[in-house]
Amino acid sequence: MEQRFTLNYWCTSKFLMRVAFICIFLFLQTKAPAAPFFKKTPVKVITEKSYSVLFAGEEISSFTLINADNESAIRTITDGSTIDLATLPTKNLNIRANTSPSDVGSVRFVVSGIESDNQTESTAPYAVFGENSGDYHAWIPKAGKYTITAMPYSGENGSGTPGKSSTISFTIKASTPPPTSSFVSNIKATTGNSYALSKLVKGTTLYTDRNYQVTSVTTTLNNSTFIKTPNDDKFVTAAAVLSFYISQNATVYVGYDPLATRLPAWLSSWEKTSDRVGINDPRISYLQVYRKSFAAGKVTLGGNLASPALGSKNTYLVAVKPGSTGSKRPYVTEVRPADGAINVALDRSISVDLAYPGGNSINGNTVNTATVRLYKVSATGAKTQVGGTAVNSSAAGDAITLSATLTRNTVYEFQITDQVKDDKGNAFIPFTSRFSTSGVAPSNADGIAFTEKTLLDNSFGAYGFTTLVVGPDHRLYGATSNGKIERWDIKSDGTITNHVTISPFGSAKRLLIGLTFDPAATSSNLIAWISHSSPLFINAPDWSGKISRIVLNNPSAPQVKDYVINLPRSYKDHATNSIAFGPDKAIYFPQGSNSAMGAADGAWGNRPERLLNATILRLDIAKAQRQTLPINVKTQDGGTYNPYSSTAPLTIYATGVRNAFDLIWHSNGQLYVPGNGSAAGGNIPALTSGVKRANGTTYTGATVPAINNVRDTQNDYLFRIVKGGYYGHPNILRKEFILNGGNPTAGVDPGEVVWKANGQTFGYKVGTAKEPNYRGWAWDFGLNMSPNGVIEYKSNAFDGKLKGKLLVCRFSGGDDIIVLEPGGTSKNIVRATEGIKIPGFRRPFANPLDITEDPKTGNLYLSEYYDGNGDGKPRITLLKPVQRASSSSATFLASEVKEQSLEVYPNPTTEDAIFAEAKNFAPNEEITLTLYDLAGLPIYTALVTASHEGNASTELHVEKHLNPGVYILRATAASGEKLTRLLVQ
Repeated sequence: MEQRFTLNYWCTSKFLMRVAFICIFLFLQTKAPAAPFFKKTPVKVITEKSYSVLFAGEEISSFTLINADNESAIRTITDGSTIDLATLPTKNLNIRANTSPSDVGSVRFVVSGIESDNQTESTAPYAVFGENSGDYHAWIPKAGKYTITAMPYSGENGSGTPGKSSTISFTIKASTPPPTSSFVSNIKATTGNSYALSKLVKGTTLYTDRNYQVTSVTTTLNNSTFIKTPNDDKFVTAAAVLSFYISQNATVYVGYDPLATRLPAWLSSWEKTSDRVGINDPRISYLQVYRKSFAAGKVTLGGNLASPALGSKNTYLVAVKPGSTGSKRPYVTEVRPADGAINVALDRSISVDLAYPGGNSINGNTVNTATVRLYKVSATGAKTQVGGTAVNSSAAGDAITLSATLTRNTVYEFQITDQVKDDKGNAFIPFTSRFSTSGVAPSNADGIAFTEKTLLDNSFGAYGFTTLVVGPDHRLYGATSNGKIERWDIKSDGTITNHVTISPFGSAKRLLIGLTFDPAATSSNLIAWISHSSPLFINAPDWSGKISRIVLNNPSAPQVKDYVINLPRSYKDHATNSIAFGPDKAIYFPQGSNSAMGAADGAWGNRPERLLNATILRLDIAKAQRQTLPINVKTQDGGTYNPYSSTAPLTIYATGVRNAFDLIWHSNGQLYVPGNGSAAGGNIPALTSGVKRANGTTYTGATVPAINNVRDTQNDYLFRIVKGGYYGHPNILRKEFILNGGNPTAGVDPGEVVWKANGQTFGYKVGTAKEPNYRGWAWDFGLNMSPNGVIEYKSNAFDGKLKGKLLVCRFSGGDDIIVLEPGGTSKNIVRATEGIKIPGFRRPFANPLDITEDPKTGNLYLSEYYDGNGDGKPRITLLKPVQRASSSSATFLASEVKEQSLEVYPNPTTEDAIFAEAKNFAPNEEITLTLYDLAGLPIYTALVTASHEGNASTELHVEKHLNPGVYILRATAASGEKLTRLLVQ
């Protein structure tokens, strides 16, 4: 019944609507007051036949040329017009008659001239050559003259009363046919305006809808394939507008308005050339040319004024040439936050993915605060460089990250200069992007705050601290990137003194990362364990990793005994990383990968994965001591070690952990490991049908092909490691092939490896299942965070609010300490608090690498490594809880925390200039300064941000005149408030 009603309704809708209109009209006539020109008329019964007589006013208002490929309008056809096929995006055309009203009974067409045809259309759109539910039939016209007559009727199929007809004559011209080559094809635009294929030569028409011409073309672009654009599309803001296909690798050139003050985001990463295309537009004399190389396939370009473009008033032109430009300069492929982003969180870092056609990676030594900059942009456009930024590149040299202290409601401009270079010396294509910050200040964690003090800085030496640990002798130990161990006594106020250098390897350099004390160590028996490998960060020798036992009782003569030798080592900085004792008294440590995404790649020296790469390894000390030491664990290249043997002291505990700098056995019994995902550009191995998998089954599905140059940056995760689990990094030697979550469904899958570029989708095909033993993650850090050092906070400060939480150093994005709370039955992370919300946990720090706690006081010691990779630079920062720890409960000790103060000067004042200074507030927190009169009414408010030492000063710009008298100034912040008086004379 419902379906029949619906069909009947639509079949009679035209008739019923018109009957209703006539009934209302006649009803109003019968109710109108008597007048010479009104006459009461009896209401008659209206039939479908009689309403046709009443509606004879239908007419044809115009004709529109239609692109039958995509059903879009190309242009209006007027009487006497000429249509040049060379200017059209397609030869598949149709013509639509536009009626008034838009819905009539039917339209009958008569076509005469070089071709003839008759057609009647009873439903809109009324197409001369027919259509089906809006899908226009394709008409491929012959060159010549045409005449079309269109007659509207009140009834269907040409029945009822005819309306006003319209006749037009026009000429189809094909004197300049479009290029016959299929090099560029399938040109489509979302705007409905005409785009056409031509050749870029002097004298050619510039646009499809204007008569402006090209007045000059450089040799580079002369006679190149030219896509004419409509100037009517100059204000289009869509992110994707024009698409076309190229049959081979090509360079696409875009000529853009030189008066533009901002480029659209899609164009901002293109290389600006010295080429110009001269034009005779009265506004501008040329278009500035940009270029970019594309692989064969679909190319998609955005709107002329796509965000954040400003100032352009001419649509861009497009030219295409086969082959690559040969440019070897590295460039940005993606920026986060996106160019033009708004409401960006104040703790957000800026990161970019990179491509380097002429090299293997970015030279990390050229990435610094002088070459990668951040500016504040005022309302007038003035730029002020932001100081105190932290800048680094990824280990693979395919990403750059900048962190800074951001302020609310502010526009920032991010810049990378051409002083950044790749490993072959090719200069970076300069890049800029802009974003604006949120107006919402982050709320501080209730009752948790730390004060900051620098204990030593770069003047200490030339090598960074990789690991910090407080020993059983209550001394601070720091392992360094050149193989030394530095030691200090800890004073009662947390500062350090009595420095001693320990040299485990004599004068030789080693990359010393892991340092932990044996559970049996005491203050008089300082037994520790270290992990170390080659000190090189480029072309480091493989098989150079070791695990050693060291006795530190005599700092001048440490006793070192190697337990494990010939662990794999990557070409760059993935190494044998930090070590931790498990509840079973075995040593656990992460062994970094040799590649970005599982298959050898250029950025990582094309070094293949070894059997022990990308794992969490377990060393059974007791079993090792029953064998001949050191144990050679080389598995290839002449080595025969088998970690699966029942007698093996070193075994694989978990796999697929790409690169984890640190790990922690939590008091809840779980092993937590922060992992670093790969930046874009890596290679993934294939999964071939018929191959055995890690779980012993045979894969019988379709072959999953290898993928090279994966442009999908992988997230950084916190893993909750279980024995035997796989965590996403492939290794064909272990029969693990699928990266992270694969792509099992058509929806968005956790950890899927899929990305889009130029309007196409790349990555794993839908249906690619994850590895059978894939265990996922406990927390997703996001992109480019580089979570490294991790501890469990154990002291009772803040009434125990922080006790049992994980503190993780976010080395790149964030440059802070994030707090993670395990919980629930799974013991995954149930709550995260970013460092910006805890006073003292974000300056931002200069690449925080490792952290340790003094359990007696709750004080934290932080290593800031400075360099994004390499040897680093030394800096140790003391973070003291505002509430000190106690063995029973947290007790506030005023002697340990300086009292907050607020001063205003000069005081008294004549208000020529008034300054305020707040001291000893929480580091980096926002302080609201409010000036009150004696009636308690606020007359002035200012917002300032404390320094990393908790101090802030500012001038009070009070706009209204202050009468003589006493005023109250209040400083309010999350850590407290302070009042002071101001006397105005």
